[in-house]
Amino acid sequence: MTLTQRIWHIGHVIVIVLLLLSTRIVYWQMFRGPTLQPIVLDPAAAAAQYQALSGGAPPTGPATFDDLPQPVVQRTRTFLADITRGTIFDQAGRPLAYDYEQVDGTTARFYAEPSLAHVTGYVSGLRTGVTGIERSFNETLLGVNRVDTHLGQMLHRPIVGSDVYLTIDSRTQRAAAEALGNRAGAVVALDAETGAVLAMVSQPGFDPNQVQNVRYVTDLLANCGTDVECQSALVNRAAQGLYVPGSTWKTVTLVAALDSGLAAPDTMFDVGPPLQDDQGQYYAYWVDGGQVIDRNHPEAVLDLQRAYVTSANAVFAQLGDELGGDTLITYARRLGFGRDEAPPLEIETSAARLANDLTALEQNNLLRAVTAIGQGELLASPLSIALMVSAVVNDGVIPEPHLLASVRHPSGAVLQDEPQAKWIEDVMTPKTAEQVRRMMVALVERGSPAAVPGLTVGGKTGTAEVGDNQAPHAWFAGFAENEGRTVAIAVIVENGGQGSSVAAPIFARVADAALNQYGEPVEEVVPPPLSPE
Repeated sequence: MTLTQRIWHIGHVIVIVLLLLSTRIVYWQMFRGPTLQPIVLDPAAAAAQYQALSGGAPPTGPATFDDLPQPVVQRTRTFLADITRGTIFDQAGRPLAYDYEQVDGTTARFYAEPSLAHVTGYVSGLRTGVTGIERSFNETLLGVNRVDTHLGQMLHRPIVGSDVYLTIDSRTQRAAAEALGNRAGAVVALDAETGAVLAMVSQPGFDPNQVQNVRYVTDLLANCGTDVECQSALVNRAAQGLYVPGSTWKTVTLVAALDSGLAAPDTMFDVGPPLQDDQGQYYAYWVDGGQVIDRNHPEAVLDLQRAYVTSANAVFAQLGDELGGDTLITYARRLGFGRDEAPPLEIETSAARLANDLTALEQNNLLRAVTAIGQGELLASPLSIALMVSAVVNDGVIPEPHLLASVRHPSGAVLQDEPQAKWIEDVMTPKTAEQVRRMMVALVERGSPAAVPGLTVGGKTGTAEVGDNQAPHAWFAGFAENEGRTVAIAVIVENGGQGSSVAAPIFARVADAALNQYGEPVEEVVPPPLSPE
């Protein structure tokens, strides 16, 4: 072997060794490093793990940073100090949550739209996501799930997180918040075809700019007093709150009756003879020794469309009784109720409940009759009710609801697009969907405050009895459309009274904004933070 060949061989060996060393460094830095570093990006989950490992009595409350070893907290704080968290934008590019430098040189998080607090969520003192989008997209907003970030870490460069664009339309969101006002309740507005969330309001709310203020949070939680059933301002009533849906649920019974062939729009029902009490004339449907009271219409004979428009309890109780348990349960599940599956969304949601025991619903005719009018043991979130409406205007398809429009690199490059998926298909035939749609429109054309000039509007009111001498919940759920788009909207005002007079006007304001003012800019209601001079 010549000297030149030996030099080449030695050179090759050196190159291979260097490549192996480089690969090892990259492997430990980029792949194993994050798993070995004593830092936490989800403090709540990590604190719970440390709490469990510590042994002793189970915790009586949620895990906090006090459950984390201080060295872990300090290393996490140091690691996150060089990260500029990504911005959360609305669909038009309006900043909803972003980092800013305080006078003392530290970085804080600013939230521009308080009515979106339950959607955007908020960050901890370490500036990691605690709730909402901030938590769901925590690693994305921190930028730690990008390859270029890992390379930058190796070179000790500051990290800039990815930006998250939401489907939220600020104009629709603002209209919903203003229409609901200070009344306890919620509003959800969806693009009925795609499932994109245009607005989501929950009241009472909170100011995410103040959640790290101990006194503010203490006062906020104290509003519940000693009532263990009280849902605090931190609960997202729109997606997590579960309520008796009242007559809005008659839409489910209507779908089941039409699609199964039990009834047609012109099927006639005789609910007489009328009865009388101190409140006046009423009708009743009797089943298994119990009765369902009906005071919603003057006539004893009416067809199915008239029964839906007037919300005739006696007719829908009869339909529920005659449908049988299997059929009613099947269609309820198709529409998202009783599936033991919460609507898929990037933030926490609650599954709609059909009954405490489905076997009882099958065997108990009175329970089924009461369920068919929207009472019984039913519980649903406004999001679930809005998705039910979307099935009607989508020919029997429920889209997957979503808040994400896109994820973008700090350079502006799109890293993730808006999801286009279906949640439940083949809910009903297109013929049934069109029949139900026409009945919903007929209800609004009867003179409902939900009507919006220039738009086709359909819907169903709900006045849900809640017992204990409390005023009923006021509901309105429906759709509005123009030539370009259709929106599905659900409104609830807790203990608000009549859905037709309380919730329907809120629906109208939101529908008008979603279709006639979509994308229009809004005035900022929270002064932006001042930059240090």
